Amino acid sequence: MGERKTYWIWYIRKGLHWNQQTGASCAMKEVNIIPEDPKSAECIKQLEQEIRVLRDLKHPNIVQYYGSEIVDDHFYIYLEYINPGSINRYVRDHCGHMTESIVRNFTRHILSGLAYLHSTKTVHRDIKGANLLVDASGVVKLTDFGTAKHLTGLSYELSLKGSPHWMAPEVIKAVMRKDCNPELALAVDIWSLGCAIIEMFTGKPPWGDLQGVSS
Repeated sequence: MGERKTYWIWYIRKGLHWNQQTGASCAMKEVNIIPEDPKSAECIKQLEQEIRVLRDLKHPNIVQYYGSEIVDDHFYIYLEYINPGSINRYVRDHCGHMTESIVRNFTRHILSGLAYLHSTKTVHRDIKGANLLVDASGVVKLTDFGTAKHLTGLSYELSLKGSPHWMAPEVIKAVMRKDCNPELALAVDIWSLGCAIIEMFTGKPPWGDLQGVSS
């Protein structure tokens, strides 16, 4: 799930977990509830945000939310199971074989999901290969809405949410200047998509060789 989410566990029992109500296979994301642990609290906050966003979204290019529960000291969220996995994994498995037609098809699906998401005045804020899932039919679905934000009011204050290599420079500028621009808030997803397209073609995001502040 990436270094930013060390305390997140992507857990699929024996490859699949079965939804007892529908009989469908599903993926399960698990977080340990650790009292008075700030990192655990932050992970739970992101999980709750993901639930708030996903429960109202229904689109073929957005991963489906099934439900959530707390069992003992574990917080679970149940999601649509997408196999074989992320575009990030697909790129690793097919590096050098990602044709323009495949990238174009993937991009069309991502744009369809983003257009729907933005129509609900919601910005994803972390579009990248690891957060884009590809199923066996080649359909791409947006996932990982822990940093997503629903825009309210006439303005929106940007914050440093997302992954550095895919983050629009306008985000950093807006944070430094304390600038609020709702149109810019939605546009940052398009910048990140552009970086994801480069990732698909080259196997790494723009400036992928840079680390830390340099990136």
